[in-house]
Amino acid sequence: MKAPVRIAFLPLDARPVTRGAFLALAALAGWDVATPPAALLGARRRSADVDALWRWVDTEGAEADVLIASAEVVIYGGLVPSRIGHEPLDRCLALAGRFGEARRRAPHRRLLLAASNLRLPAAPDATEEPEYWAEFGPQIFAHSYHADRYEQTGDPSSRAQAAAARAAVPQAVMADVLARRARNLTVLLSLVDQAARGDLDGLLVGQDDAAEFGLTRRDLRTVEAAIAERGAGARAWVTYGTDELAVRLLARAWLERGARTPGVRVAYAYPENREAIPRYEGQALDRTVTSHIATAGGRRVTRGEELILFVHNFPGAQEEAPHQEPYEPRSLDHFFEALRAGLEGGSTVGIADVRYSNGADRTFVRRLLDLPGASRMAAYGGWNTASNTLGMALAQSLLPSGPAGQAFTIGRFLDDWGYQAGVRQRLAAEILPRYPGAAPERLGPALEPCAEAARAWLERDYVPPLARCFGRRIQVTRVAFPWERLFEAGIEVEVT
Repeated sequence: MKAPVRIAFLPLDARPVTRGAFLALAALAGWDVATPPAALLGARRRSADVDALWRWVDTEGAEADVLIASAEVVIYGGLVPSRIGHEPLDRCLALAGRFGEARRRAPHRRLLLAASNLRLPAAPDATEEPEYWAEFGPQIFAHSYHADRYEQTGDPSSRAQAAAARAAVPQAVMADVLARRARNLTVLLSLVDQAARGDLDGLLVGQDDAAEFGLTRRDLRTVEAAIAERGAGARAWVTYGTDELAVRLLARAWLERGARTPGVRVAYAYPENREAIPRYEGQALDRTVTSHIATAGGRRVTRGEELILFVHNFPGAQEEAPHQEPYEPRSLDHFFEALRAGLEGGSTVGIADVRYSNGADRTFVRRLLDLPGASRMAAYGGWNTASNTLGMALAQSLLPSGPAGQAFTIGRFLDDWGYQAGVRQRLAAEILPRYPGAAPERLGPALEPCAEAARAWLERDYVPPLARCFGRRIQVTRVAFPWERLFEAGIEVEVT
């Protein structure tokens, strides 16, 4: 009997979607995973212990067959620290260069790396950005968007809007914005160089919170050009998404181990709108779908597929899940007919619910759970950005399934549908007002009351339809808020 593949895993941070989901999906593959203690990974704005993590790579991680790592955690200390920290460029480049040293220390070990181009959000929210974002975030975004739009289209109105937005931002603030972007881009280009040399077996550069135009797009174009110039296209790829990049690399490693490139056919709920650009992203949905399939190790086909990826997309512009209203479900009759045919025909079926951002489509999920044979779906996802959902659902669909895979799917329904599209809004409206000083971004005295209310509501309102669909006993045992805010929850579930 072959020994199980040994994976060393360095997550982006300790959130359930970045650490827990990977560990659960790696278990589906039957692989042994070593990962640093969560305490070393920091929390939100608190940096990870970078030096301790590198010692872990050189010791506990040295015997692994595959190292899957997030660059941000061992260069900046995590995703949020990569946006707010003050580490000098020289230190960042020296840390990035240690991946080459890791290759030389353990040449047998495949090294797959996820990295993220620095985001540029539009909202005046400084919880994950430098503090000046609360005052100047919208103006910084407007300058970014219109400066790039003018460069790409020549539209004089964008030139004027870019100039006006920049004039509204203090010079020192704009200088800091540009310096951070330059540091991040320089580090990304150094990683591309390592991929070109073969120090990295795979480099997946992602992007979250972007738009069709902007400094984010400019930097991604620079990375894409560098990959082409250095001949690194077989080992380095630019994509969208961030939180789910590691599970996409996990699926790729699993498929490479078996020398497989499965065919994936895509079916849309609204195929006529597949070229629309989702919120928080900078390119057409269909292009993103193709990119996700390729970087996860598959190939997109129109027939002879091993997997059908059903994409429940949006008919117009993508909206936020908390703002959704009920609609006539018969508009999805053709989509559900295709779903039924796929399930009854024995195909592997994965479902990416991207009609809304930041949560599932309640109308769609209610009908899906009543669909005969729905329990045979290989995966479901409907969280955060379109890329987050696509990447997680696709990765799970490409990995082995079984009872543990079904339990993971049930957990995603409880999170994406139950919590994100329902319970989270109820907590903000019904629980937080009872506790002075509590807010969605900092729960404070409402932390435990929110956790217990969330657990009770999920158990009462969302477990019963899931139990009927899957024929399993489901119990929500605990809900936690790892970053002490409502945006993400850790939902612990027992499925028997």
